Amino acid sequence: MDLKEIKDKELWNSFVITANPEFYSFLQSWEWWELQSQEGKKIVRLWIYKWNLLIWIMLVIKNYAKRGNYYFIPHWPLLDWSIKEWISSILNQLKSMARSDKMSFIRFNSTLQNLKINKDFFDRNWFINAPMHEHAEDTHLLSLLPSEEELLQNIKKKDRYYINRAIKEWVKITISNSDKQIEKLIDMHYTHSKRENWKNKYSAFKKSFIYWLYKIFWKNISTVSASYNWKIESILMTIKFWKTCVYYIAASDIINSKFSPNYLCQWEAIKNAKREWCTIYNFWWVSPDENPKHPIAWVSKFKRKFSWFDYSLIHAQDLPLNNKYRLNYLVETFRRIKRWYYYKKPE
Repeated sequence: MDLKEIKDKELWNSFVITANPEFYSFLQSWEWWELQSQEGKKIVRLWIYKWNLLIWIMLVIKNYAKRGNYYFIPHWPLLDWSIKEWISSILNQLKSMARSDKMSFIRFNSTLQNLKINKDFFDRNWFINAPMHEHAEDTHLLSLLPSEEELLQNIKKKDRYYINRAIKEWVKITISNSDKQIEKLIDMHYTHSKRENWKNKYSAFKKSFIYWLYKIFWKNISTVSASYNWKIESILMTIKFWKTCVYYIAASDIINSKFSPNYLCQWEAIKNAKREWCTIYNFWWVSPDENPKHPIAWVSKFKRKFSWFDYSLIHAQDLPLNNKYRLNYLVETFRRIKRWYYYKKPE
């Protein structure tokens, strides 16, 4: 079993596409890792070979923090998980690399579905539940295979009303990545994050992060806004990778709640993804259930109004390597409890 670093963008992206995983997103693209590098993260892209056969690829982010340094492997790896004997060899080499880099633990944020059989695999390899998530684990997916008419009919009547009413009220939709539109997205994103009440408050993305998103994913980003009387009331960003489109950043300042432009803005983003030949529209992060006390219950309720189904990934798994991990566990547990987060148990 050999672990080799890869520096070929086309080979990387083509492997992800041909692997045809059940769940994937732009987090698995080469461009996402370019973004991590621009953000100052130290990364290693690995190919894993067995008898000269490529069986696994993954990206390792080296995170350095006062509470403990660790390897972070987000939405990876892609491999045939049924061949268990290969995995133990890979994990042994990965642990050896981590110890050489003086890491306290390894964190997997896998794309495996949240099933007991998958959790049992991690348990057998000495992983434990991470105290805190790092990326979306519970998502809401919409199939774009039906016609636009069918997709609209699948939305409840009372929610379709907002879309139709906004159209009748001449709400203007703009799909553009112009500098003006990008600046408006950033401005509203920051204002919106500060305006929410204490429980629904969220941390806005750094401006530099959003700018680098546009620079690196430029061809696959769409910015959609809805305005009324020349004022933008709703704006969002989607990122496409292969046939999946992810609803990633959004903000609103709704004045006309009777025909909330949020609905029309989201509907036009869905239609735009379908025009770009996507087959899945991923609403990204939602709460694990419909409990109104969850920190993102308010936005999750909105996302679920567009029908179809939730898809749950297994919660982040940590592999402790030394006693320093205890500090990280305590710090992140405190943060999770303070923010009221909880996670869905495997089915």
